[in-house]
Amino acid sequence: MKKNLLMWALLLLVGTAQAQVTTNVAKTVSGNVDKQALSKQITQLMRNPKKPNQDLQFVLSGCHAQQIIRDNKADVQMSQPVSVSYSKGESGWGVKLKDGLFEMKLDFEWADVTNLSYEAETDDDDQKYYELKIKRQKKGGDSITFDLPLYTTNEAVVKNVMQRLEKVRQSCK
Repeated sequence: MKKNLLMWALLLLVGTAQAQVTTNVAKTVSGNVDKQALSKQITQLMRNPKKPNQDLQFVLSGCHAQQIIRDNKADVQMSQPVSVSYSKGESGWGVKLKDGLFEMKLDFEWADVTNLSYEAETDDDDQKYYELKIKRQKKGGDSITFDLPLYTTNEAVVKNVMQRLEKVRQSCK
């Protein structure tokens, strides 16, 4: 009787552990797919229809994010190429300039993000869009705010993006 009871308890524990592992794997897979879809949506929303030569990317990878802005037909004229960058850990930025080229990369960790917000904006051409503000502050350090333009007039879309980014932020604390 004791052997049967012990065997049932062991089977119950193994079954529970397998169910937990399966649930965790499913959450991880679904989280990665959601980050890929969210990255793609933000990349599309960042594209200014009045600047077709700009290549923009927003990439979420785990708890790391990178924003890339590249313009191969920029109104930049330099006698010498210039490249400046700064990094500390997994966060940083870099800018490259040379004739006709502008490139900027911003990297940050979601664990350092303390606040997300957005506000309606209008550019110099009276084009309306929303600006997503990502405030980052390392412990004991200065705060920095990254601004992501989202070229849509649909506030519901922006709220949805913000809610999904907030989930990423919460999962990376």
